[in-house]
Amino acid sequence: MLLATALAETAAAPIDGTFALQSGTAKTHGFLSASIAGTESPLDQSLNFWMTEPDGTTILHYTVDMTKLLHVIVVSDDFKQFLHIHPVLGPDGHFTIEQRFPEAALYHIYADGEPHGIGQQVFRFDLGIGGKVPAATRTLVPTGTKVVSGPYTVEVSTTTVAAGKDTPIAVHILRAGKPASDLHPYLGALAHAVFLNARDLTYVHVHPMPLGSDSMGSMPGMDMSSMPGMSGTSGMSGMDMKPLPDSTTSSPDMGLHLVLRERGTYKLWLQFRGGTSLYVAPFVITVN
Repeated sequence: MLLATALAETAAAPIDGTFALQSGTAKTHGFLSASIAGTESPLDQSLNFWMTEPDGTTILHYTVDMTKLLHVIVVSDDFKQFLHIHPVLGPDGHFTIEQRFPEAALYHIYADGEPHGIGQQVFRFDLGIGGKVPAATRTLVPTGTKVVSGPYTVEVSTTTVAAGKDTPIAVHILRAGKPASDLHPYLGALAHAVFLNARDLTYVHVHPMPLGSDSMGSMPGMDMSSMPGMSGTSGMSGMDMKPLPDSTTSSPDMGLHLVLRERGTYKLWLQFRGGTSLYVAPFVITVN
């Protein structure tokens, strides 16, 4: 009995999530329970996510989005570390995963899922790994429009956009100075683009579309609002996209179409698959 009591006292209380989807509406509650995994290293954590109805009932069913039921984005407070992981849903409505964190730090963990019949819900959890870790000094140095990631050079058409307006951003991925020919979809999309507002940590997650020689070849200044599925409030994450087979070869020329509602400085992580490996190209975006 004494041992059971001691274990109960040391178990971490669930973290009540902060709704973080930019322009979204909280229709559920989100929770995270974290504990040290079997290795006893504080970097190894057992993570347990769940959402509840307003009356506290645990939600059991979720809609598949880009081949997964829950996308979890992990970002260190200084915005230098980025992880995209996918816990597994159990019959009790809890998503669980064991995860090793890169280093001791304060992390912002985003659980992005679509409870069935409710739509996209995103909750942020702030978790210190490795003891009491103070908030970092977050300084976002402008990256310019070109970033090198592994053997690839990733170029975006602009890093400055207007708040509240439909904004097309062309993306080109090069390898050895030529359009990359070994790209493949990741989780059903050409790439995954996660934007975080450095001021209030609000979240936008979108997926690019191919740049066609006709309709999308000249992205800057074009009107994409009339295209099917292009009128979402936060971008394309809510549109009805059919996942692309991971075995196909994807174009190195793609276009992001999104609306960032809030002014400020954002970090963009563009995650893509080259060959058999995953790469992340980080950009700093200014929203005026």
